[in-house]
Amino acid sequence: MFEGFKEVTDKDFYKAVMMNPKPSVVVFTDPSNPANEQIKPILEKFQKLYGDKVDFFYLDVTKNTSFEDFGIFNFPAILYFRDTMELDRHDFIPTEEMVEQAIKRLLRMV
Repeated sequence: MFEGFKEVTDKDFYKAVMMNPKPSVVVFTDPSNPANEQIKPILEKFQKLYGDKVDFFYLDVTKNTSFEDFGIFNFPAILYFRDTMELDRHDFIPTEEMVEQAIKRLLRMV
């Protein structure tokens, strides 16, 4: 779905994302949503730039319910995690600058 991203499910979300020693970016997505095409190039760009420092995941909301735990009901939504905590989120189509700022915050670069 997103090139270079790992798929995460309800079953492994906590271990893969929350307990990850690296910061994580998770896209909660409905594969049939055309808005994916708007964020895909932005996220794939940052995955290529920061993929060695940040893990990138996607969660298919048509097969999982974890999005409900985070109160997400607009898709795609992007959540940013570090040290078991959500640090930022975009539940709208963010600009490239917004994504970059959130990732830099994850990496403590701002």
